[in-house]
Amino acid sequence: MRDAAPGKRIFVIEDEGEPASGEALDRLASIACRLIQENGLPGDFEVFGVGLLVLNLRASDRSFFHDGIVFAALDAVNDPNRNPTLTQISLEPE
Repeated sequence: MRDAAPGKRIFVIEDEGEPASGEALDRLASIACRLIQENGLPGDFEVFGVGLLVLNLRASDRSFFHDGIVFAALDAVNDPNRNPTLTQISLEPE
């Protein structure tokens, strides 16, 4: 992860050394956004390019919870049986 333009934190997401697929990134962004909302945190996540997820939020408004949300969402995408509740979130229509 790295900070880019003001208000953007970029997460590089790989799958076995290759950039993550668009489908995986879409599911990841969906879960992460839902967790942001459920926890009453500011910001949102979106696919930013091949293998890239971005948090749209200024550094001064971020907390360590934002990074943790990405890791929780990654767990749900990579191992759907590990947390079926989070996995189900990514399958629900918004």
